[in-house]
Amino acid sequence: MSDKTCRAVLAAILSALLAGCALYPAVQVAGGAMTGYDAARLADEYMPRDKVEGGSVDVIPDSQMQRRLRERLALNDIHLSAHVIDAKAYLIGQVSDRNQADYAVRTAATVEGLKSITCKFYPQARPDDAARNAANDALLLREVTGRFGKTRRLHGADLRVEVVSAHAILVGRARDYGQKTAALAIAAETSGVADVVDYITVPEPPDDGAVASK
Repeated sequence: MSDKTCRAVLAAILSALLAGCALYPAVQVAGGAMTGYDAARLADEYMPRDKVEGGSVDVIPDSQMQRRLRERLALNDIHLSAHVIDAKAYLIGQVSDRNQADYAVRTAATVEGLKSITCKFYPQARPDDAARNAANDALLLREVTGRFGKTRRLHGADLRVEVVSAHAILVGRARDYGQKTAALAIAAETSGVADVVDYITVPEPPDDGAVASK
């Protein structure tokens, strides 16, 4: 092959490679140049997933929405607990006034995919009481979650516990109403808990009355 032919082939290959690079436009990420391809890979590394089989990725929608919700609250300096169950968001914590509460709800509403937002807000404690209340809440939280963990009846339930100013807020999913009742009773019987807020869902039983006609 002559030199002229070799140069022509190399030029064609170089043109093809440059054309391929143009498929990924430059994206500015955190002050550094990054191609669209690299940005996609970066996003994929942080995408929550259940498992990967045969090249397919199974994403857990609740986990993804919960992560995004918590990130947006933190970025907006909103210090609340946030949970997502069946695409329903639950915001729990203390707020200083109605404006702060509304701001938290508006921020949560920006998370795509949420079906509803349920709030359980309490007045912010006075500075001289805040540390003492926080310590007491931490003790109650350990007590309730510890008793949940030791109760075989609750095994298999997806329950989250928050304690704010001695109020126990239960969020999650129980297998049946018996399991839900047991969780509520344990929290209510814990010494020091002022009251229990119930946000535990139970699957609806199948409609056995519906019979398909043939």
